[in-house]
Amino acid sequence: MSGKGSSKHGSLTSRAGTFAEPAAPRRAHLIGIGGSGMRSLAQTLIGWGWRLTGSDRALEATQGLSAQGVVIHAGHAPAHLPEGTDLVISSDAVPPDNPELRRAREMGLPAKSYFAFLGDLMATRRGVAVAGTHGKSTTAAMAASLLVRAGLDPTVVYGAAMLGAPAGGRAGRGDLMLVEACEYRENFLHLSPRHAAILNIEHDHFDCYPTFDRLERAFTRFAESLPPDGVMLAAEGCPIVGRVARSCRCAVETFGRGRGAAWRAVPVGTCRGRCRFEIVHRGRSMGEVRLRVAGRHNVLNALAAAALAWHNGVAPDRIASGLSRFPGLRRRLEMLGTYRGIVLIDDYAHHPTELNAALEAVRRWFPGRRLWCVFQPHQASRTRRLAGELAAGLTAADKAVVCDVFRARDPAPRPDDVTAACLAARARAVGGDVADVHAIADVIRYVSNQLAPGDVLLTAGAGDVRKVCDGLLERLREDRAAG
Repeated sequence: MSGKGSSKHGSLTSRAGTFAEPAAPRRAHLIGIGGSGMRSLAQTLIGWGWRLTGSDRALEATQGLSAQGVVIHAGHAPAHLPEGTDLVISSDAVPPDNPELRRAREMGLPAKSYFAFLGDLMATRRGVAVAGTHGKSTTAAMAASLLVRAGLDPTVVYGAAMLGAPAGGRAGRGDLMLVEACEYRENFLHLSPRHAAILNIEHDHFDCYPTFDRLERAFTRFAESLPPDGVMLAAEGCPIVGRVARSCRCAVETFGRGRGAAWRAVPVGTCRGRCRFEIVHRGRSMGEVRLRVAGRHNVLNALAAAALAWHNGVAPDRIASGLSRFPGLRRRLEMLGTYRGIVLIDDYAHHPTELNAALEAVRRWFPGRRLWCVFQPHQASRTRRLAGELAAGLTAADKAVVCDVFRARDPAPRPDDVTAACLAARARAVGGDVADVHAIADVIRYVSNQLAPGDVLLTAGAGDVRKVCDGLLERLREDRAAG
């Protein structure tokens, strides 16, 4: 596939020129600072020397920011907004009638949403964006690690944290800015990337896209926003991405496993769920990658990251070696430890496609072992629309448990909401071995009594299902202390 415009590798220097960080304002208040994207943005602003305050209902995720001197308040109240604040930035989870937003309006302070602010930052930089329903955080993190290793000093914001890092934010002095571009509420339309990747398109955010046509139109507008001298990387295996990419004014390159892809992953082998593959760009070998992260889906994530890095001046040998060293992200098939000889793995999967990919990856990682899955549905609207696919996905585990629905952004419960008990019953009806236990505290007690040495437990969901693994590890520490 091709389009107007072109991108020539080698037109960029190997080290980016200095690019000044935003000079003002330098004191901001972040409402909903505990969200993954907001934490990453905070990390970026701290790197530029900004003074920050923030607020959130849940403070567990903000301890790293507090340790860096950010004053963070529990809950939301007008008094949390300090005098001398220059700017207020709010998470998408914050409603318009938030008391701190109201106070900001009374004080005459500029208030920006998270993505509107990212759009302002990207407008003065060479933007790189990673879009798609699944894999955005991992692909953005992979691409960021390649750009950093190449000395390009990018600014980076994505909604996860690399293993060993506090958040997915980085304050760069180079002119590149890489962002995870989320389609929720058409937020990615705030961005102005020159290079972008669309990894896949599936229906997911039913609360803001009641029909698939509306979702596709949003992605089409995103694709149309790339300038003629930009490049769109489009997933070869997704026909919807192909349709969207045809609206681009710029060059389009496909990536995938098929022979017709401009960027192709040629399999070399696997070892305990980790893939080896050769990157081939238009018939030319770009080197062999040995991923440290499990899952066949990560091959395509790595391929998209490689293409984005190459178009921004990273040499092929650095791409292959950098991807081979990528350590992975928190909550993306993250191995947390062992409990009485049981392997504990945590993943963010909350959509059927993600759940299927996670279960397949763990199967290949630990073949022949009994696989448990503790799944937490995310949002009542999503669970209601995807209940059949989620139920079918749970049958891939030997044993499964469904936690109560995590009601992020949900309105008051409706009579027709699909509950955890409904989803568990539906999974049992199609052959799943699913327990009738749903509250997280009860789930921890149940699985701790049922798991046996050699089992593998996967917790999956975008809410607080990780508490199950944390609870099991805490029991292990208590057992050791008692012994």
